[in-house]
Formats: sequence, structure tokens, C-alpha cells
Amino acid sequence: MITPERKRALAYVPWVALIAFVFIFVGIIVWGTGINTALSNTDSALSALSVSVEWYVDAIHSAAIGAVVVCAIMATTMVLMSAGRTCLEKAVDQRGKAVCGSWIWLATEAILCTLWWLILFWLVFVIFGSCLWYGAAYTARGVLQVQLTYASNSTNGIQSLSGNSTVTSTPETFTCPNTCLNLALFDFIVQQDICVCDYDKISTSLSHTNKAYNALGSVVAGSFLLWVGASFLLMNAVADFAKTKRERELLLRAQRAAVDHAANQLALGTAPITPGLYNPGYQHDTMPLLKTQALQQQQQQMQMAQLMAQAQAAQMVRPQAVPGPANISASGSQANLGSAV
Repeated sequence: MITPERKRALAYVPWVALIAFVFIFVGIIVWGTGINTALSNTDSALSALSVSVEWYVDAIHSAAIGAVVVCAIMATTMVLMSAGRTCLEKAVDQRGKAVCGSWIWLATEAILCTLWWLILFWLVFVIFGSCLWYGAAYTARGVLQVQLTYASNSTNGIQSLSGNSTVTSTPETFTCPNTCLNLALFDFIVQQDICVCDYDKISTSLSHTNKAYNALGSVVAGSFLLWVGASFLLMNAVADFAKTKRERELLLRAQRAAVDHAANQLALGTAPITPGLYNPGYQHDTMPLLKTQALQQQQQQMQMAQLMAQAQAAQMVRPQAVPGPANISASGSQANLGSAV
């Protein structure tokens, strides 16, 4: 049975960020494993056909490693920022006021959201590139299978050719038998005219192409998981930013209203006898402007009280007039005048 205290503790757990991080973590593992296998087998398949793209494969491999590291670090940072948001929320619930330093969290979150949006934008191209790679592997596998089938059924099969397993020539004199694999159709990739007539080389290339094709399924799935997790993590971060910003504005507005109310009570002389000018929820406020205003009101009240006390003391010690002869004659004259009237 879950107690109310445990419910309150579970309410502060950043569940959305944690679930999104799980998606990203699983996606990184699936994508990283798949792309490593796909790259190695793609390189082996092309090398078997005398196509050298080692520099291209190495560049993609280095970029993939860097992308995995950056994505993992940024995802961990975003989850930690979400945990920081829950700490701010708990502090606000306990103290009932804006937390000092929340503006630092807001500034950091704004920068991280921008960077994470760029990563999400990059993931779209990763998915697009993975799908293109997947389609290219599917096409190459089909071409190699058709070529092997045609060569094995031909009376002039490629196994009968000797000493002419791979032919390269200039575009002006390039010719390739029908039983050989003509890579001139893929000039935009291989950058040269190559004619492969070795059955074993084509078979080896097909084997590596099948392995790369199977691994690319994991690459596409992993990149999609990465994109889903990153999207939810970005949405959660933006929601936390908007909620924290609005919460801070409302709490500061309430603090200013409480200070103004206390100042009005002091001016009217109806301030309650409490240890401070703030409501209990706003004790120990750290805003200098509000503290200065409250201190000025206290000083004015003390000055007014001192002036009133001095006036009362002066009136109490004022000397009374002693009756003398002049006063007696004056009073007698006033009495005679009254009788005559």
C-alpha cells in the first residue's frame, strides 16, 4: 500500500524525462551496434569488388562515435536539469516563495533546449541517411543476386573466364561482357569504370552485403528510437521552462503584494503584532528592494512614535500660572463690570 508521503515523493520524480532517457539509451545501443556492423560489412563488400571507400567509411565511423558520445552526454544533462526542476518545485511547495537562483536554472535550460533542438534536427538527417543506406543495400543485394544467377545459367559463365577477374579501363575503350558485373552504372559511387568477372568475388560481396543489409535494419530502428526519445525529452524540457518561468513570475508578484499590504498596514497603524512585516510564507525574503521598503516603513513609524512621545512629555512638564495681586485686581474689575452690566 502506497502511503500519502510516498505519493508525494513519487510526484516529484521526473518520469517523462526518465522514460525518454530510456528510449535514447536503448536507441544509442541499437544504433551504435548496427552501424558498426553495417560499416564494416559495407567496406568488405566494396573491397571485394575492388572499390576503395575506406576513407569514407572511416569518416562515417568517426562521426558516428562522436555523435553517440555527444548524444549520451546531452541526454544525461537534460535529465539532470529535469531533476533540478523537481527540486525547485519541492522547495517552492515547502517555502511558498520563489527560490533564489531559479533564474540561473532558466538561463541554463534555455541554452540546453536550443542545443537539444539542434541535435533533434540532426537526428532527422540521421534517419533519412539510414533509410537511404538501407535502400542502397537492398538494391545492391538484388543486383548481385541477379548477376550471380545470370552468370551461373550462362553457357559462357564467368567461371570460364580466366585472368580477367577485374577489368578497369578508360571510358573511351570500356567494354564489359554481359556475364560480368558492370559497376559503371554506379559511377557516382565508385568514381571509375570497373567490370568484375570473378564469381567468387561477387559471391563474397553478396555475403557481406546481406550482413550489412540485416544490420541496417537495426540502424534504422535505433535512429527512430533516438528521435522519439529526443522529441519527448525536448517537449518535457520546454514545458519545465515555461512552467518554472510562470511560477517564478507569480510568486514574485505575490511577494510584492504582501510587502505593499504590510506597508499600508504600517501607515494606517493597524499592523498586526508579528515578528516581521511579511506573511509567514514570505519570511526570510532575500530581495533587496522589498527589504529596503520594509525597513523604511519601520524607520518612519519609529520616528513618528518618538515625536509623539516628545510632545506628550513637553506638555506634562509645562509650568502652571501662580495667582498674584495683578491677577486679583483684574479678576475684581471683571466682577464689578459684570455686576454693572
